[in-house]
Order: sequence, then C-alpha cells, then structure tokens
Amino acid sequence: MSPKSKKAADSADVKLSRGEIFAFSVGDFFGGGAQSLVSTVYLVFLVLNGLTASAAGTIIMLAKIWDAVTDPLMGIISDNTRTKWGRRRPYLFAGGILLIFSFAFLFLPLHAMGSYALKYTVYLSAYLIYNTVSTMIMVPYSSFATELTSNYYEKNRMNTVRLIFSMLSGAVSAGVPIILLEKLNKGQMPIPLFSLIMILGFGFFYSVPLIITAVFCKERLPIPEEKLKFSLAAFLKPLKLRAFVYLLLMYLFAFSCMDIISTNIVWFVNYALGVTQYSAFILLVLIMVSYAAMIPAHNALMKRNWAKPLLFRMGIPLYMAGVIVLSLYPANFNDYLILPICILIGIGLSGCQLMPWFIFPDVVDLGELKFGERNTGSFSGLMTFTRKTTVAVAIGLSGFILDLSGFVKPTTDLVTGLVTSYEQPYSAIIGLRAVIAVPVVIFLLFAFIAAKKLKLNPQRSLLIGKMLGDRDYAEKMTEEEKTEFESIKKELF
Repeated sequence: MSPKSKKAADSADVKLSRGEIFAFSVGDFFGGGAQSLVSTVYLVFLVLNGLTASAAGTIIMLAKIWDAVTDPLMGIISDNTRTKWGRRRPYLFAGGILLIFSFAFLFLPLHAMGSYALKYTVYLSAYLIYNTVSTMIMVPYSSFATELTSNYYEKNRMNTVRLIFSMLSGAVSAGVPIILLEKLNKGQMPIPLFSLIMILGFGFFYSVPLIITAVFCKERLPIPEEKLKFSLAAFLKPLKLRAFVYLLLMYLFAFSCMDIISTNIVWFVNYALGVTQYSAFILLVLIMVSYAAMIPAHNALMKRNWAKPLLFRMGIPLYMAGVIVLSLYPANFNDYLILPICILIGIGLSGCQLMPWFIFPDVVDLGELKFGERNTGSFSGLMTFTRKTTVAVAIGLSGFILDLSGFVKPTTDLVTGLVTSYEQPYSAIIGLRAVIAVPVVIFLLFAFIAAKKLKLNPQRSLLIGKMLGDRDYAEKMTEEEKTEFESIKKELF
C-alpha cells in the first residue's frame, strides 16, 4: 500500500463524532420513510383517483423496469464522480431539492380528470420521475454509509443510530398517512387537501435532512484513481459475490413482507377485521414500537459478537406466527386481543428490518477483497433497486389479488373530492386475508434460508478488515487464519 493510500486508510479508521453521526443519520428520514409512505399510500391514492387496483399495480411494476436501468447506472455514475465535495454529497444535495418537485407530480389529485388513459399516463410518468430522483439520492447515500469509517465497531454504532432515525421516519411516514387515509375513506377529508399534506409536509420532511447530510458529512475512504465504464458486466459484477446474493434475497423477501402489511393495513383492519374501537394507525404503531424496543437488544448482542445473519433469522418464527394468527383472526370478535398479536409481529420482524443494512458494509468489504476494488455504488445500486422492488411486489400483488377477489373500490366525488366507501363482498374479505398471510409466510421462509446460507460473523469481518488494511497481511496470517480464509472463499466468494 502506498504512503498516500495508507494515510487515507488510517484516516478512515476513526471514531465518528456525535454531530457527524447525527448529520448522516437524519438523511435516512428519506430512505426509511419514503418507501414506507409509498407502500402505505400509493395504491389507495391511485384507486381513490379513479384507477383500478390492478392498473395501479401495473404502474408500479412498469416503473421497476426503469429502475432496473437507473439504479446500477447511478451506481457507476456515483463511483466515477470526482468533485471537491466527494463522490456522494453532490447527489444528496441536488436530490434533496428535486424531491419536493417530484412529490408534487407524484401526488397530483386527478380524480376529476375525464380521460382514464391520460390519468394513467400522468401517474406512470410521475412515478418514473419520482423513482429517478429516489435513485439519485439512495444509491449515493447507501454507498456513503460504508465510507464514513472503516472501523467495524464504528460502522455498527453509526448504523444503529441511522436505523433508529430510519425507524422513526418509517413510523411517521406510514402512521400519519394511515390516519389521513381513514379520513379519506370516511369522506372526512377531500383528496386535494390530502395531496397538499403529502407534497408539502412529507416533501420537506425528507428533503431538509438530506441537505443537512450533504453539507455536514464527508467520506473518508480513499477514492480509486481509475474510473469505471458502465457495462452489463459492471452491473452484474456484485452478483458474482455469493454473500451479496444472499444479502439481496434476505433484503427483498423481508422488506416485501412489511410493505405488504403496510399497503393493505387500512382496508384489512376496516373490512377483514371489522375493528371499530381504534384506528389502524394504532396497530402499526404497536408493530413499530415493538420493533424499536428490540434495537438495544440487537445492538448489545452485536457488541457481544453475535453473528448478524443469526440475529436476522432469530425472530422469523415469531413473525410468521403473528401474521398467521392475525390473518385468521375472526371479524368483530374482540378488538383489543389484536394488540398483543401486533406486538408479537413487531418483535419478530425487528431482526429482518435491522440487519440487512448492518450486514451491507461487511459484504462490501468482502467484495473489495474478492474483486480488488471498492465500487460501493454498484453494490448500493442493486440494494436500492431491491428495496424499490419490495414496494413493487407489495403493491403489485395487492392490486391484482384485490381486483381478482371482487374488491369494490371507493368512488370520489368529482366536485368535492370526498370519498364514498362500500361494504365488501365475502370474496374480497378472503382476498384481503390471503394477501396478508400467504405471500408473507412464503417470503419469510425464503429470507430465513438465505440468511442461513450467509455464514458471516464478526471474526470473519475483522479478518477481512485486517487484510484490506494491510495488503501484505496474507503473508502474516496464522495457520488458523489461513484455514478460516479458505472457508470464507468457499462459502462467501
């Protein structure tokens, strides 16, 4: 390693200040919140503006084809950027500003538009633009998370704080819209007012923290001198790392489950469970609070060197049990017995929601060791694509199943913007129960299997860190370390 590279590596192995951790973590208000908001709101919003549930689902699915191009492309662009602000910060700053405008387009109230085709086209265009801005933000931000420090324990500390902010934003971004959606369904709020709250309230809620992150944080890991060319091979390269494939599968299946629940919770609570004593917001809050309460426990176990993939899968049996019981719960039985079921779900899902982003920097280190280059943007491009895919899976599945089950969509008055909702047939109730239970249980099984195959633990991560910090370390390894490294190559490369 050259003296210059050695100096950069040493400066990266630092203890982060509280101010820098805060400035970085608030940026995840968008990452943790916007996808929750879209998964909770957008299917219902499009239906209330006159689209069928399946048409709304196709908008999301088509936008993912665009994402398949923009996410890896943004990864390469971000990796190749060279400015005095570094590689990631310019995109966070610009994205924070553009976010307000993309939200304004995304939540246009078009219930009174007469042309169905034009309405569909406008919403599809709006979602394509939003996804582009989201990619411009999330790919650099995800990469940034691995470049503030190279220290294993500092990365865990930073990601703990970051995920607390992410969780808080997710709770606000799903909870507040649920309250507003219930008002919409009851005809207590016009759609234009709902749109205004989404655009101004949540637009600024996400954009201002991103600008703070861009201004007050800086990347410390050395920037490779050689730039990359975008190609299919560059896009697929991270998928040649077995550990990264396992992580992607864990992330996709686990986050799809929560998106499916949040997408359908308003209609599920009102129609399938027949809850009258409280809002669907209460159930979501219980899930999120239970999930948040587990963060200190997971953090303590990581400090005691528990393997992160083990923490990911530990709660899955509880998660599955809670979802099955909730989906089978009799309508109009006892509203308050539902509450402990949601607490059980929150405890069970905590590892699934927390661990992927704790594991991500370790997997990027592993990729650098295998490929000899640290192209974090390519890895994070695939991660953010996967995250957006979870929303597509949730909304797409929900839309098609609801339409097939005979769901009677609410109607919106063209003049007042007020919504009229209708009683649902028995087939639609069964559809709502099925869309909660069946995909979630199947996805959790796949997530568990992928986590079982990701044999990554603190000892292995520390060994990888030593080898990255000193390229000659392979010649100094003990026999035990050499044996362990051969196992790493066999199981994770």
